[in-house]
Amino acid sequence: MKLTENFSLEEFSKEPLTDYQIGLLKVLAEQLQKLRVSLQEERIDPKKPVTIGISSGVRTMADYERLKKKGYNPSKTSDHFCGLQLDGKPCIGAADIYVKNCRLNYHDIAKRLIMMDQDAVVRVGQVIWEKNPKTGSEWIHIGNDWTYIFGAPAVIEGINKTRKKYLMSLDNGVTYKEFK
Repeated sequence: MKLTENFSLEEFSKEPLTDYQIGLLKVLAEQLQKLRVSLQEERIDPKKPVTIGISSGVRTMADYERLKKKGYNPSKTSDHFCGLQLDGKPCIGAADIYVKNCRLNYHDIAKRLIMMDQDAVVRVGQVIWEKNPKTGSEWIHIGNDWTYIFGAPAVIEGINKTRKKYLMSLDNGVTYKEFK
């Protein structure tokens, strides 16, 4: 199922999803599409587009256990669960992305995405630049915007008290700090 011009549902999940989950992923794909369009000016090879791939989309408990065994530090409260977190709290969809054919590094891509969010070009709830120092791999975690999905002021107030919006983890998800 095509979600946007360049993103399909199958990139986010191979498992059957509910209509609610599909709706959340469509919102997320729309934001990723805007980022992809903005990165086209940063192409390394001008004959090829900058592409964004999904390295981790919707997670299940089995995915969580698999990632732990591989040495990653997945969160039980991640928006990757796209519906209900493992502890039963609501979550709203997230993806870890990689970017190809782009002259910007991941820090700068995250910085651009944050600026796009602050300028209301995109609506994201979380941007986390992540890096595994053992492998050197990097990615950006992007979550849906809670205020966009749940527009009630009381809900937004509660969320803003407990969530940090722009973070980075340079130790494979062991610790997080404010994005710099």
